[in-house]
Amino acid sequence: MTFTLKDVARVAGLSQATAARALGGYGYASPDAVERASDAARRLGYTPNGVARALVSRTTRTVGLVVGDIENPFFAAAARGLADALEGEGHTVLLANSDEHPAAEQRAIEALRSHRVDGLVLASVGRADDLNTIAASSPLVLLDRSIRGVHADSVTVDNRAGARHAVEHLVSLGHRRIGIVSDHPSIASSAERLAGYRRALKDAGLPDDPGLVSIGGSTREDGHRAARALLERADRPTALFTSNNFMTYGAVLALRELGLSVPGDVALVGFDDLDWTVLVDPPLTVVSQPVAELGATAGRLLLARIGGDESPPRRIRLPAHLIVRGSCGAVR
Repeated sequence: MTFTLKDVARVAGLSQATAARALGGYGYASPDAVERASDAARRLGYTPNGVARALVSRTTRTVGLVVGDIENPFFAAAARGLADALEGEGHTVLLANSDEHPAAEQRAIEALRSHRVDGLVLASVGRADDLNTIAASSPLVLLDRSIRGVHADSVTVDNRAGARHAVEHLVSLGHRRIGIVSDHPSIASSAERLAGYRRALKDAGLPDDPGLVSIGGSTREDGHRAARALLERADRPTALFTSNNFMTYGAVLALRELGLSVPGDVALVGFDDLDWTVLVDPPLTVVSQPVAELGATAGRLLLARIGGDESPPRRIRLPAHLIVRGSCGAVR
């Protein structure tokens, strides 16, 4: 037998309107009414209709998150940080994947908005005009990637500084041919890390050799192909900087396949610190970013916007830190 709100109200001894407010969390209902309605709902096995409740309360207590690749551990950690911040305030995260394609991202956004999410958090590869259209009608926070011209809050790390510190460390060890394995620069964070790499070379008086820049894509396989393209050169670099954890994974695999030792043949610094980076031999020197805090900060910003905050957009940039381990050595 299926019970309705009317049955809950009857068992609780409340009007149907009061029972609806008590279970839906909108309008006023006394603590006693909330307890009685909740008790009656439990006894009857009644589950409130979320769609109907959203139409009345104008909130679904859900937030949409669109990431580039749900297989990427970076996005998993960021999503966890976001969920921790939101779920404590009664919101649930709905996750979608874009595969780093603007059209897929747009479809994901449309699907989430059709579910009447209260706001969106995007690790976006979209255009500023499209994102501004979204921001004009829905609370929006950009995660990991700040896109110029978008009038919305953003939370990123200092990608330029992190990449610069990585390359400066390699320069300090005597390396002069330093290659970079990068995701596509159409992704804002990748473009910033590439800029940091080039700035460090310039500051050290080293040439920006296009032959040392290998652009992959957004998968481990892309990182593997891009790393091999550098490592199979007759004049291969003495050091590699990899711009994200998938590029690092691909580079480690390529080095192993080619029988090259780290750091004896090639020094390596990666952007992103994951569990596996200390399990390989030697442990990898990395640029560590506070991934969970990225997600949590995005969640706090979004909650403020959902709550009615109309202040100017905020650009929050968290620091990244170089962690020196065993994968870098002086040039032979």
